[in-house]
Amino acid sequence: MRRARPIAPHAYTLAAAGALLIAAWLCLVNLDYAALWHDEAPAAARGKALLQQGDIVGWDGRNLMGGTNGRMLNAQLRDVWPPLMFVLNAAGFAVFGVNEVGARIVHALIGIAALGAFYLLLRQHLPSHPRLVFFIFAFAAGSAQLLLYFRQSRYFSVMVFTLILAFYLYERYWRSRHRGYLVAFTLVAAAAFFNHYAGGAATMLSLAAWHLLFRARETTWREWRRFAAGGAFVTAAGAGYLAWLGILGGSFLDFAGQTPGPREVSAFSHFFWKLGAYMRELFTADWISWPVFLWFAGAALLIRAGARGKGKAKAPARASGRQARHARSARRQDRRQPRPPRASPIAGTLGDDFPLAATGKVILMGALFALFSAVLSPQPMWAESVADLRYYVGALPLLLAMKGLFVEWLWRRHAVAGVTAFALLLLTSAGAAPFNLRNVFTGQDTLGMHLVQFVREVHRPYRDSISVVSDYLLRNAERDDLVYVPGFADRDALMFYTGHHVRFCCLLDRNTPLPKEKVAALQAPLYVEENTPDWIVGFGGLARGTLERFAARYEVAARLEVHPYPTQRPELNFHTFTPLDAGSSGVLVLRRLDGEP
Repeated sequence: MRRARPIAPHAYTLAAAGALLIAAWLCLVNLDYAALWHDEAPAAARGKALLQQGDIVGWDGRNLMGGTNGRMLNAQLRDVWPPLMFVLNAAGFAVFGVNEVGARIVHALIGIAALGAFYLLLRQHLPSHPRLVFFIFAFAAGSAQLLLYFRQSRYFSVMVFTLILAFYLYERYWRSRHRGYLVAFTLVAAAAFFNHYAGGAATMLSLAAWHLLFRARETTWREWRRFAAGGAFVTAAGAGYLAWLGILGGSFLDFAGQTPGPREVSAFSHFFWKLGAYMRELFTADWISWPVFLWFAGAALLIRAGARGKGKAKAPARASGRQARHARSARRQDRRQPRPPRASPIAGTLGDDFPLAATGKVILMGALFALFSAVLSPQPMWAESVADLRYYVGALPLLLAMKGLFVEWLWRRHAVAGVTAFALLLLTSAGAAPFNLRNVFTGQDTLGMHLVQFVREVHRPYRDSISVVSDYLLRNAERDDLVYVPGFADRDALMFYTGHHVRFCCLLDRNTPLPKEKVAALQAPLYVEENTPDWIVGFGGLARGTLERFAARYEVAARLEVHPYPTQRPELNFHTFTPLDAGSSGVLVLRRLDGEP
């Protein structure tokens, strides 16, 4: 067996600092390389409203942004989603202006802080293993998927940061018993909830499950009361905010209600359908490489079996007095101890100092968060055939610890093998082959060199449908022309960019949950039954029969050759590192003929 030459621990610390600097550059460079997509634009619009109006509202004085039929707003036209990301967007706008950089930069900075907190967490759990800490940290800092999430004006980076920081503060409390850490932990948990309802709940449930598994026996009654007080504070703050919005007991925040699907699917079937899909995607997206997982599971099981064998050998059955005296006499004559049970091949190669258990606890926290996030995810599985990975992005750095541990094991066997595995797992998604995610648009496996593709992507402009259509409307539409876009996601993104120039109409029908008198007071062309648009924009075309219905009153103004869906969104199963061609779809723009009512 050939072992690598020892490297000074501080060298790995410097290498981790270098990885953090590179990741920081990749988080911040060219944040305006692509337009805000469907989910980013509404969050940015709320930040703009907060900055200009002092409230998180859907009405900007000209247009109403409220999702499908206004379901994302309450009776006072306030957005019902958690407010923290809107506050961060407002802060970015105040410094950098109302643009893509202003929308994304604060979240990117928090993503960098999340990586710093992750390094501290690794040092906390693995203080005597600087090389392993570097391997794990490098996988997180070099994750193209994680960096894509950090460069978004949404809740993603804060979800990662709050989970890691809460875990770190929890451990600091248990090692010092200083109540200041418990107070800080409680505040971080509250921030996690106000960043994302399901993500905050998953954070608290994960830590609660962790505590029950490892710390329940050593918890005193006083500490139980402290935890209960912290939980009560977070619950009261969250419930108070939801009650103020009108969500508790109301009909808002109905994500599933916005997505048509088979309502005959039972809640029980849908639960296991969703849980299975989410767990599957952890492997196909290469968050957990299945060969590495099999190695990890096998090593853990074999070591546990070996530990049980040693325990049995050290604790033989109680013998009688005569047998005990005979045994002692025999040992004095032989002067030899009984041989321990034979160790397994994998367990024998790990070494006594191999930190499988300590690293396994980091991985377990990631698995718990992924589990609870999958359970709490509001995504209806009939909407897409794939799971929405963003609901458990917080688990990604913690789960990557498994890859780092595997590389550490190989490095101890042979340095060249360790370096090769490190490069292969860092630069490619080969760990998921042959079960890789399939891209929704191309149908191709996502096997590739994602980090290299990501670096190339963020250093060049990304041609997307939102920017192309926005530029077209700003050039060709008259001031205050009425524009109708059938899909609320495309409409909301266009509204952020062109709402100052045109007005978006036909957003609501008579079944909207918004108060009719509140809508009437806006004096805006909102009801589809009452208004005739000057322009109709169909991303990917228009529904069958729509074009024929408008043929007598509208003309085709343009067929924009751009892929209609925002392929710059971060999930790897929806993301393409270079813009796709429009193909046979593109964006269809209709213009009302002069003189037509």
